[in-house]
Amino acid sequence: MKWLILLLSLVILNAYASEKKILMFISNGFYAPEYYKPRAIFEANGYKITVAAKYNGLTMPDKRNIDSMPVRADITFENVDVDKYDAFVFVGGNGAWEDFFPNETVHRLLSSSSLNRSKVVALLCSSTGLLGVANNLSGTERPIAEGRHVTGYKRVVGLLTVLGKVHYDPGIKGKPHVIVDKNLITGRDPISSNLFAETIVDALK
Repeated sequence: MKWLILLLSLVILNAYASEKKILMFISNGFYAPEYYKPRAIFEANGYKITVAAKYNGLTMPDKRNIDSMPVRADITFENVDVDKYDAFVFVGGNGAWEDFFPNETVHRLLSSSSLNRSKVVALLCSSTGLLGVANNLSGTERPIAEGRHVTGYKRVVGLLTVLGKVHYDPGIKGKPHVIVDKNLITGRDPISSNLFAETIVDALK
């Protein structure tokens, strides 16, 4: 009887998980482990994944990821409907500086999703810099994450603390580090990729 109850519980959980939809934002020059590792964990938990990029066609990984495959986006940033998704995941990589940070469409999507507390908003590594610049490139507007607790890659700490006015937590060097502040999840670096994804899965459950 116990095994039957357990089996039914797993069926119900998988059915519920399959209804959850995750939108992953990638940039041209994304860091491959920060895309492929979280995606594998999301798929293992039964979530439906949609990938958004700046342009149609193939989006290339960072040149350091010579053995990694490019990704064909499902939609462009301009075609994203935030109401269709339960979680928004921004993948890190050097491409964030060109495809994310100056992109007003990305700013709008991040702002509208982060204001809805029923949505999970997650940023990894360099993409966390968006919390400083989104709708605030001039540095004169109110940052979307002002006063919240976050972590992020060392190269964007200035964007986060000076422009974003967040409380930054660096964690312990060499150990995975993820911060959860209500519906906002941030991961520090590539070694945090698995923990980052697992934290998102927990939040969706």
